[in-house]
Amino acid sequence: MLPTIQIKDNFFTKKEFNILSNNLNKLKFECFVQDNGITSGFYHPFEENKDNKWLYNKVKKNFFPNKNLKIKDSSFRYRHNSNKILAHTDYERDYNFICYLKGEEIVYNGTGFYYKNNLNTYIGFVENRAIFFDGKNNWHTDLQGLGESSPRYSINIFYNYG
Repeated sequence: MLPTIQIKDNFFTKKEFNILSNNLNKLKFECFVQDNGITSGFYHPFEENKDNKWLYNKVKKNFFPNKNLKIKDSSFRYRHNSNKILAHTDYERDYNFICYLKGEEIVYNGTGFYYKNNLNTYIGFVENRAIFFDGKNNWHTDLQGLGESSPRYSINIFYNYG
C-alpha cells in the first residue's frame, strides 16, 4: 500500500495566500540544522495567536476535522538544496502540513515520497499547493537535488496526537 498523502491545490483563498506570500521578505530566517548536523534550509518560527488562528482552523477543517491533533511547531521555510537528497522521517512529529508559497513551479522544487526504500512519488511545486501526510512513518525529501530547481518558500506545520 502506498503512503497516505493528501494534496489540495489552491488551498488558500487569493486574499489569504497574498497575506502569507507577500510578506516573506519581511521575515527573519534562521539556519535550520537537523539532528544529524545537516543544514537543510532556513526557517522563521511562529506560534498560534488570535491573528493567525484562521490558518490552523483551515488546516484542521480540510485535513483532519475528526482527529485531535496538537500543534508541535510551525514555521515559514526557505530552501534551495541543490546538492543532495535529504531523505528522512519526522520521528518526533506525527503529521506534516506543507503549503508551497513562492518559487518556480517545477517538479524538482517539490517533495518526494518513498515506498520500500524507493523514491516513487513526486509532488511538483505549485504555488498554493498544500500537502498533508504522516511524516513519522513516510520517508520523504525535497526533490531539489535531483534536477533543475530554484529557491522555494513554504509554510510548514507539524502535528502530534493529542
